[in-house]
Amino acid sequence: MFTTLIRRLSWCSLSLALFPSFAEDSLVLDPAVDCQQTGFAESCSMPCHVLDPLGMDPVWSGRVDALLVWRSSPQSLPLFESVPGASVLNTADFGSGMAAGSRFSIFRHTGDQGAVEFTFLRVQSFVASESLPPTQGGYVQAEHGIYCCPSETPLNTIGSGLSSSLQSFELNRRFPTTGRWQWLTGFRWVQWHEDLTLRTEYGPPQMTFQNDYQTTVWNDLYGWQLGADSVLWGQGEPCRIEGIGKAGVYGNTATQRSIATNTAVQPPATLTVATNTSSLAFVGEVGLTAIYDITDRISVRAGYTALWLEGLATAPNQLDHQDLCFSDPIRGATDTGGGAWVQGITLGLEARY
Repeated sequence: MFTTLIRRLSWCSLSLALFPSFAEDSLVLDPAVDCQQTGFAESCSMPCHVLDPLGMDPVWSGRVDALLVWRSSPQSLPLFESVPGASVLNTADFGSGMAAGSRFSIFRHTGDQGAVEFTFLRVQSFVASESLPPTQGGYVQAEHGIYCCPSETPLNTIGSGLSSSLQSFELNRRFPTTGRWQWLTGFRWVQWHEDLTLRTEYGPPQMTFQNDYQTTVWNDLYGWQLGADSVLWGQGEPCRIEGIGKAGVYGNTATQRSIATNTAVQPPATLTVATNTSSLAFVGEVGLTAIYDITDRISVRAGYTALWLEGLATAPNQLDHQDLCFSDPIRGATDTGGGAWVQGITLGLEARY
């Protein structure tokens, strides 16, 4: 059963790519045939649109999608160098592997070919790590240092990690339309969280010391978005391609907390600085989905989704904006000049009632 559905979804995409004209003309509908028997929207007496592809005029509909996504690497910032002076660790090296997430959508149809939409998305979490083993000559910090505190102390080993997570809630009004397009607008909240850790070891084998650095950031974005959902191909057919795009300007309440710990003294010395700021941010989203109707009320979905966030406080970007030197006054600031690109595949179900 599952193999058959996958083959049919693949046929949808292949038909669109190779035989677009044949795909549109291959169905010749008899006007006398009742639409409940054919299931094709073009023979239905009710207007058909994105959320009601078969003209059934449902009261509720819902979608459940599994997300398999990747995030872009952070902006480049050299962290450590080999003793000859070559860069050996950069924040751009923290490219994460695949992360799994979920997305739930509920639509309350308003009876006028429009709807009210509730959507929640969560991805937890993107993880990346890098480590540098002992080597002849060791390592040193890059010229700018960590937390604006340069050091030429040779380092034996370096460990690092970056974790990120994303969640979002939307409340949209989809405007009454007929045909292939449906306009939407509404409130959206997006949260982006990151945690960066660095650990260095130095000293002779019989007396090794550690320096630990940790930066955590939270971004809460609140704003209004505009967009459109559409049937790009196959309206009224059991196999179709849908596309969606939406974007908005947001207010970002960003917070960062940075901690530096040195075990060369006893008890270990710790310096901490926490700051926050408010700024503007941007969020854009696009998606392309192939749908196959198992029945009049249940469909399977498979597609691609991408989310672009700009104006974020990312953890690596905070390293150059904190002053955590034991010989200087503690100072800090929250930098919101970062961004992230999240993209991947979606697999799900849709039901109409």
